[in-house]
Amino acid sequence: MQSSYRHTVARAALRALEWLAWIVFFAFAATFLALRFWLLPQIERHQQDVVDALQRAIGLPVTIGSMSAEWDGLYPRLTVTNLRVADRDGRDALLLPVVEPVIGWSTLLAGDLRLHSLTIEGPRLTVRRAADGTLSVAGIALGAPRETANGDGRLADWVLEQREIIVRDAEIEWVDEQRGAPPLALRGLQLRLRNRGELHQVGLSARPPPELGAGLELRASLRGRSLQQLARWNGRVYAELGYTDLAGWRAWIDYPFEITRGQGALRLWATFGRGELVDATADLALAGVSARLGAELPPLELASVAGRVQGRASARGYEFGARRLELVPAQGLPMRGTTFRASWEATQPARGSLSADVLELEPLAQLAEYLPFPADLRALLAELAPQGLVSDARFEWTGTLPDQARFQARARFEGLAMNAWRAIPGFRRLSGRIEGTEARGTLSLAAQGAEIDLPRVFPDPRIGLAQLAGQVGWERGAGGRVNVRLSQLKFANEDLAGSASGSYVYTGDGPGVIDLSAQLQRADARSLDRYLPLPAIIGEKTRSWLVSAIRAGRSNDTRLQLRGDLRQFPFRDPLQGQFEVVARVRDGVLAYAEDWPPVEAIDGELRFERDRMSVLARGARVLGATVRDARAGLRLGAGAVLEIAGRAQGPSDEFVAFLRASPLRRKLGGLADGLSAAGEGELRLKLALPLAQLEKSEVEGEFSFLGNTLRLGAQLPPIERASGTLAFTESSVQLRNASARFVGGPLRVIGGSQRGGGAVLSASGEFTVAALEPWLPEAWRGRFSGGAAYAGSVRIQADGEPQITVESDLVGVASALPPPLAKPSGEAQLLRLSLLQGADGERDRISVSVGRLMRAEFLREREGGAQALERAAIVFHPPPGRALRLPQRPVRTLIYGSLPHLDLDQWLELLGTDEPAGAEEALTVAEMSFGVLDAFGRRLQDVSVKARVQGGGWTANVTSKDIAGDVVFSGGKRRALQARMARFVVPPRSPDGDRHESAGELPDLDLVAEDFGYDGMRPGRVEIVARREAPDWRIERLSISNPDGKVTGSGQWRTSATGGTALALELEAADLGHFLERLGRANLVQGGSAKASAKVAWDGEPTAVDLASFGGSVTLHAESGRFLQIEPGIGKLVSLMSLQNLPRRMVLDFGDVFYNGFQWDRIDATASIARGVLETKDFRMLGGAAEVQMHGTVDLAHETQNLRVRVVPGLDGTASTVTGVMISPPIGIAALIAQKLLRNPLGQMFAYQYDITGDWANPTVLPVRPPVAELPNTIIGD
Repeated sequence: MQSSYRHTVARAALRALEWLAWIVFFAFAATFLALRFWLLPQIERHQQDVVDALQRAIGLPVTIGSMSAEWDGLYPRLTVTNLRVADRDGRDALLLPVVEPVIGWSTLLAGDLRLHSLTIEGPRLTVRRAADGTLSVAGIALGAPRETANGDGRLADWVLEQREIIVRDAEIEWVDEQRGAPPLALRGLQLRLRNRGELHQVGLSARPPPELGAGLELRASLRGRSLQQLARWNGRVYAELGYTDLAGWRAWIDYPFEITRGQGALRLWATFGRGELVDATADLALAGVSARLGAELPPLELASVAGRVQGRASARGYEFGARRLELVPAQGLPMRGTTFRASWEATQPARGSLSADVLELEPLAQLAEYLPFPADLRALLAELAPQGLVSDARFEWTGTLPDQARFQARARFEGLAMNAWRAIPGFRRLSGRIEGTEARGTLSLAAQGAEIDLPRVFPDPRIGLAQLAGQVGWERGAGGRVNVRLSQLKFANEDLAGSASGSYVYTGDGPGVIDLSAQLQRADARSLDRYLPLPAIIGEKTRSWLVSAIRAGRSNDTRLQLRGDLRQFPFRDPLQGQFEVVARVRDGVLAYAEDWPPVEAIDGELRFERDRMSVLARGARVLGATVRDARAGLRLGAGAVLEIAGRAQGPSDEFVAFLRASPLRRKLGGLADGLSAAGEGELRLKLALPLAQLEKSEVEGEFSFLGNTLRLGAQLPPIERASGTLAFTESSVQLRNASARFVGGPLRVIGGSQRGGGAVLSASGEFTVAALEPWLPEAWRGRFSGGAAYAGSVRIQADGEPQITVESDLVGVASALPPPLAKPSGEAQLLRLSLLQGADGERDRISVSVGRLMRAEFLREREGGAQALERAAIVFHPPPGRALRLPQRPVRTLIYGSLPHLDLDQWLELLGTDEPAGAEEALTVAEMSFGVLDAFGRRLQDVSVKARVQGGGWTANVTSKDIAGDVVFSGGKRRALQARMARFVVPPRSPDGDRHESAGELPDLDLVAEDFGYDGMRPGRVEIVARREAPDWRIERLSISNPDGKVTGSGQWRTSATGGTALALELEAADLGHFLERLGRANLVQGGSAKASAKVAWDGEPTAVDLASFGGSVTLHAESGRFLQIEPGIGKLVSLMSLQNLPRRMVLDFGDVFYNGFQWDRIDATASIARGVLETKDFRMLGGAAEVQMHGTVDLAHETQNLRVRVVPGLDGTASTVTGVMISPPIGIAALIAQKLLRNPLGQMFAYQYDITGDWANPTVLPVRPPVAELPNTIIGD
């Protein structure tokens, strides 16, 4: 029954539902039909109803310009134009040109306007955020409460209630008064908003201003009920910007961090929760970025950044990561392709993690100070400065780094580097794997080219290792204790190769405790300094000595045992620990003391055991000498004394080098510096050297030599067959039983140290010139003979300066040098040589004296291993008791004093004219006076010379009886002499002058003598310019000038076997008589002017005319002169021209014409000369008394002649005619004309010819009357 009842009820309910469905259907149909056929066609009539509905929906006044309707499928769609929404004051707040709402059927159920969609075309509006955060669109508030008086807030919520809103081609201006930002205009804005209850999906694209970017796209999926409750909203936002200026958007966008610069493109995903940013992901492709990732961090400057970054923030911490992130900082290393993730939570205790697939540590460490890592992590990264590539890495920690944290870490690494930190060694270029916690860990290594940094152990903490393989484990204990374990660690570098195992414990106090075993298959002692522990571990003195003493050595078998507390090193007490090093050494070098020569080529064993070091050398060498059974022992630490004992045999020259290289050099005053030895010797030596007080060293030894040859320098003779013993201690030196042969005679030497300091060696012996001659200057060899005895001494002052003195009276030695150094054998001439050497061996002083004749001093200094002259002084006939006058720089040598006679030609012949070595730099000054000086074949009297010699040349001021002026001589391959003389009278020849004149020896000459004299002539000013063209001497210019005339010319002096002198001369005399008088030919001619030229040559030098070979040609033209009475000499030749002897031979008496001198108006003649015979064919002389014509020959060498002379007396001369003119002018003038036209008819009538033969003193004159036809047809005076 009950079942039937329930069935009945169900049937009734179904029927009711059926009826209800039909009712709804018909109601909907009726409504649809009403809209379709009644409402929509007449929508304009219902425009006010629409406006009322909108006003109710948004709570603001609304007006519509026009409205039309049509169907959009099953939904009615309205097209509204000029839709205006006014604010409460009635002003237009929003103008929409075209609005197309599609009305949803839910409007019927909601009782309020519900749109299926809303499309807005081309709106222009302003979106504003007020200072209080209220949003408004075109002045219509979106965020105000619904209940506010103006009701503006209803619009925002109404928008969120619509199914879809589309905005096309909008221009929106965003004004943010809360941020104080300038307006932002977005153009071409496209918007689609879809709402499904609390889910809101937005899509937006727009074009920002060009300076901000190329385009903007935004998509969001958000959940929220009302814009008035934004703090409750959640969702995700996606934004994409094409090219954009990140910094430009700061005015309108809040970045998660500060960005001050940056351009590029980005995509951003952000998640919001309860109105706040929860996490963000960004794909970046930016350049020129400047950002600050935290308020307390410095700005991060990036040249470029690309990749994906992620970040998540919470109230307790953050997460930060990157994927394929590439960063190129403006400064620093780039970070490429990095993927990592980091997190940190500020809990109690704090915790964090860092993981990475691939991570470049060095760029990340450099960037750490800019990243929002914990401050303690940033500080730790800066201190460690990690480098290298890490993969598969994870690091998790809890607590405060680095001391109070617990952590777990693992990673693979390649090229890993890290600075040393506390007890943990630093390293470079390590490859391997690490895994550990804060308590313990393991490091597996397989590296090449690695470095280990141990600043707590070694002064140079970085040790390079070409190969490094093995395992290192560590474990931290209480109180900062760190245990390090080495398991078969193999290593090799350029210095050593081996393996090690053991442990090291750092206790936190002191250097630590070690237990180490090591074997070296290869070791090089030259790099010992790098592997010795710090001075704090082994002691400053010990370490310093080991570094300086062990210079070289190789070992292929070295074993080390080091065990104990390093504070007790080197473990003198065996109970405290063990330190032992045993090395088989080859080619070892031990410089046991600073001033002593090292022991080299050691083949033996080097042992360090606790606080002792010992060396047993089975074989070694000291400066080339073989060492046998040498032992060295040293107790390390304070008061260490090195004990060395051994003996060596070998070449004596090696032992001489030992003396030079040891403190014994000072004891010997540096005498061994230039000493070399040939022969064998033996050295025995014992040393006790306190390392801390080497000045208290004890030395005992002796050097024995037999039959050696000693040399004190390449410029001194050797000491031969030298034998003796040199015994020495730290305070004394003794030479025993020393004998030798030296320069051809015996030599004996005794002596040694003296009380009060210093040492004296006395020597005596004899020498022969023959043995000494090879060591003399080559030019002096063969000039000495004989031999003499000598005595000498060597005095070494307490300060180490040696003085060597040698004296000899030279009796038995003869000298054939030119004066003043000539000496007969039996004459005594005390020679004293002294050498004083400076304590440093760099300078010395040589003093030389030869009786009273000469003293000299030479100061030398070492240059390039040899002594070079620094300054020197030489004085001749020095005043007694007066010190030498040494020159001052730049003068190197000063020569001064006086000599009664010096034959300079002999010395030049002996020494030669080659420039000495160093002449180009050396400056020599000479200030000498000579009673007689023979130079260049001439003898000068009372000579004073001041000269400067340098560079192979010299300048001199010379004053003597005949010469006064300045002379400059330039040496070299082409020597030149320039003289400017106020007075130059050619001196007479020296006794040997003929041997010293040769054009081949003469230099180029440039001579100007204002007052020249030669052989009694004083012609005036003379200039000679000549050049040597070996073997000849070419005279380029010759000039003799005075007020009466001038001679110029040129020529050549040939010095070959067929040579001679050739001259071309020109004479121009204004007063021929006075000019001849200056040439030493007075009373030949009175007055007259003349021009003459000659080209002559002869065999011999220019100053000695050889008449037998004399030849050439002469041309003469003279006017207005008078021959005087002629004296013998050259006047004989002139008398031929003057016809002075003719009157005595003539029948007619012409004595008044010729004998008392002939006055001529003109002379013209030419002549040729051959082999001393002058021939003329056209001699013509015209005078008022006669005309003379002459032709024939004159033998100049034999003073004979063969001439024919024609004399035409002037009987009808001009004088008689002038008298006629005075008596009767017409008749006189006619007679004068006739005289000229008829060419002296009376003179021609009385003309005579003569033949003149014989010698010049007594010629033979024979008159010859030529036929009239033979008379010359000449006009006198033409």
